[in-house]
Amino acid sequence: MLAAGEAEGQKTDSVWFRNGDRITGEVKSLFRARLKYSTDDLGTIYIEWDKIVRISSPATFEVQLGSGQKYYGILGLARDGSVVVGADTLALMEIVTITPIKGKVLSRLSGYLDLGFSYQKANNTLQLSSSARVMYRGPLAETVLDLSTFREDREDASETARLTTGLTERLRIGERWSTGFAFGYNRNEELDLAGRGTFLAFGARTLTRSNHDDFWITGGLVLTRERYFSTDSAVAGVEALVGASFAAFRYDHPKMDVSVTSQAYPSLSIQGRVRWQNDLRVSYELVKDFMLTVTLFDSYDSKPQSQDAAKNDFGTTLAISWTF
Repeated sequence: MLAAGEAEGQKTDSVWFRNGDRITGEVKSLFRARLKYSTDDLGTIYIEWDKIVRISSPATFEVQLGSGQKYYGILGLARDGSVVVGADTLALMEIVTITPIKGKVLSRLSGYLDLGFSYQKANNTLQLSSSARVMYRGPLAETVLDLSTFREDREDASETARLTTGLTERLRIGERWSTGFAFGYNRNEELDLAGRGTFLAFGARTLTRSNHDDFWITGGLVLTRERYFSTDSAVAGVEALVGASFAAFRYDHPKMDVSVTSQAYPSLSIQGRVRWQNDLRVSYELVKDFMLTVTLFDSYDSKPQSQDAAKNDFGTTLAISWTF
């Protein structure tokens, strides 16, 4: 029994590199062109997918191609540049994700944490910003938790703050389609917005997906409840959603990650009202797992439900990010 327990704990997966080297360990996952790989001597490492020529593992995985097709089975040896999954031989460069069927929860988590700070003596201005994302990728579903805050305190003006939170549950359907729901909450003192709660039901279509970029479009229906600082009453409404998202990433040193999201919310309950949210995020590697991140946002409301509210708010932040 002791011998069997020791054998079960051994790492038996193998990865072969272009230069002929081989590393024995345990395949954790493949996401965004990086293979998460656990070894006895080096701990958990990340290997760039285009540096690998062969891979094998006796464990069972879900393997997804850029076309959206999915295959299930062990990772069997094949010629260089390929892997056998079940009865099929797949080209490594066509694979975009590898997910263990019985993987531990922590091995399926990824995300980032941003912290930004600036101070100007001239106006005694202090700015603090933070944001975080935690994503759990399961075999059929994906859960994402987002949080973003900003606070500015200055001598010659009143302080201002923003808060954005969201929880999204996405279920993959077929090769390129997905559906799901999301809860959100926004607060923006610059726009006189004391709070906006949202519930969204959506469908999405992936147009392109590879080891270097993702591009998808989204449509849905949104229920909102808004409250403004200058009024005492809350306003409920219904909106449509039309949006597009693009992400590109590079993991050759230095790493770079770029994402752009644009979402329009035409109101179905208030004639002529359209909200439009645009977000840009660019991260550039400083040292391992730490990035220099620039974010830019623009929020527009053609008909805010408060006379004192501005129609537009935009800004940018500079932060240090830790990724995991």
